[in-house]
Amino acid sequence: MTANFTLIKEKSALLVLGIQEDSFGYMERPCEVLHSIQQAIKGFQILQLPIFVAEQNSKKYGATISPLKDILGPEQEYWHKTTFSCLSDVEIQKKILAMSIHQWILIGIEAHICILQTAKGLIQANKQVVVLNDAITSSSIYEFSTAIAELRDNGVRISSTETVLYELLHDSRAIGYDEIDNLVK
Repeated sequence: MTANFTLIKEKSALLVLGIQEDSFGYMERPCEVLHSIQQAIKGFQILQLPIFVAEQNSKKYGATISPLKDILGPEQEYWHKTTFSCLSDVEIQKKILAMSIHQWILIGIEAHICILQTAKGLIQANKQVVVLNDAITSSSIYEFSTAIAELRDNGVRISSTETVLYELLHDSRAIGYDEIDNLVK
């Protein structure tokens, strides 16, 4: 199963999973991953594309970390879930399936749990999924690498933040090009 598709700006959204106070610090490469996550969020804001944030069991793992909350702003809606897949939560599933978004770009933690299970749920719902390998992580490199392999095996496209932002721009004359170009430098 291959994930051979091109992102279309009007059909795409970003889904940020589980970047929370009591869990993010235990992940592999947290500084590098946080930088890529921030770039992805800022890039989607520049392109004026939808951004959704899901928190995993926030009573246990806390809220989304402050550096992201600051970028996302006070109007950002947060989805709260205890299921590992967003699609296994009935309320979140209803929201996702009611949207005209067909292409989902996933970032966050943990790659082998919430990212993998949400990606599988989206694929089963006939959505196209891209996971940004520089903007996801797990508690160990072994879990991360296993997740990447399983994601690919399930038809998820593996890409990077910079690749996706330029693909969504499509043209160096597009609105937002200069801002994206400065963001990734």
